[in-house]
Amino acid sequence: MGMKIAVIGYGVEGKALAQYFSKRGDQVTVCDARQQEDFDKKYNAHFGPEYLKGLENFDLIFRSPGVPVLKKEFENVRHKLTSLTKYFFEKCPCPIIGVTGTKGKGTTCALIHEILKQTFIGAGHRRVFLGGNIGNAPLEFLDELKKDDMVVLELSSFQLQDAERGPHIAVVLGITPDHLDYHKNFEEYIAAKLNLVKFQKPTDFAVLDFDNKESQEFKNHTQAKIYGFSVEDSVEEGAFLKVGSFVLKKGKTGTIFGEKGRTKLAGDHNIKNIFAAATAANLAGAPVEIVEKVIREFAGLPHRLERVGEFGGVEFYNDSASTNAQTTIAAIRAFNKPIILILGGSDKNCSFAPLAEEIAAKINVEKVILMGETKKKIEGAIDVAYTQNEAKTQKALASGLPAKKREIPLEVISAESFHEAFMVARLIAEPGSVVLLSPACASFDMFSNYKERGEIFRNFVLDFQKE
Repeated sequence: MGMKIAVIGYGVEGKALAQYFSKRGDQVTVCDARQQEDFDKKYNAHFGPEYLKGLENFDLIFRSPGVPVLKKEFENVRHKLTSLTKYFFEKCPCPIIGVTGTKGKGTTCALIHEILKQTFIGAGHRRVFLGGNIGNAPLEFLDELKKDDMVVLELSSFQLQDAERGPHIAVVLGITPDHLDYHKNFEEYIAAKLNLVKFQKPTDFAVLDFDNKESQEFKNHTQAKIYGFSVEDSVEEGAFLKVGSFVLKKGKTGTIFGEKGRTKLAGDHNIKNIFAAATAANLAGAPVEIVEKVIREFAGLPHRLERVGEFGGVEFYNDSASTNAQTTIAAIRAFNKPIILILGGSDKNCSFAPLAEEIAAKINVEKVILMGETKKKIEGAIDVAYTQNEAKTQKALASGLPAKKREIPLEVISAESFHEAFMVARLIAEPGSVVLLSPACASFDMFSNYKERGEIFRNFVLDFQKE
């Protein structure tokens, strides 16, 4: 009999861990506060309120991402405590590209993976694997990795909280407040992300968002060589925007690898995802020609400003992966057409004030439909922002200063269900407008995850297109 392994949490990672160590011949015990309907009875089980009792009896304890690393039950067994991500970093024989940030991780990882996949075609000894929150759980391919392969990992703050090794290439996208229902404050959230670069070596690379002060600050906490990306300024080395052209600079040489408006990804925020991916892939060996080809052809991932259909002259966009205010703001800014915005879901204890201010100021956001447990909180924030914005506009106009006034007041509508929110949007949308699902919230009050929410929205649209 092998080691005695405790797997705490039976979600996606927990199932992958249990399966991996069971196949190795280890004795696996699954520990979870809730009884799991899909539990595989070949494992031992500790379910219920006392699921963390007896941890001292195990050789190795794996914490799933949803279980806080600082739980008091771990204090006496911390020397045995690890996680899937930590274990993978220790055992992986090939270079890793790790991507973190608040949003855009999935798109950036998918772009890097596609660029490198096309780069390695014909180089039979090289392969590239995609894992983490996107793609497969890394343990599914750990045992087949060779030293010439490469791994691209999407990494959340939960997965990085106990990291003690850094990747060869770290990519840090913009960081804004998120998951404050899990982390005790924004500082703890940033500290978890910081672990991605903190343990890098001088031979490694850190690719940082220079438009975001939190991400840029990471340059002071790593030994890696720094590359930046920016849509606001040029950077010494990295990617930036110059007169509408995408420029990739390495050393003293700058090369154009694309143009604004000539990609299939909607929204200016995706330009930064492109810059991050282009820089990382180029550092990993991808030639600029392949970088340019992939970013021109890449159509994006599901649930991220995904155009799912059009009927009656109304376009429908699924942005269900937007689970915080900043990404919904980015989605709103991607459109000049009139917007009917569907918002709301479960609460992550983040402020909706910046989003409310954006909605109040953007005169093309004509109607907002609220749903879920956060609808009252969002409605209150919008009321305050709208009143303040109207007062500022009136004052500016009275003083003869330029200001845009809404011809039609913003309308906020409360829906009792997701289906009702969609039906109302469909009924009130006029030709030439956009119905945008970009909730700015997690989905757990009504759905198992953001993917289920997005797929249901997509099916609503497709069903009406058939009529």
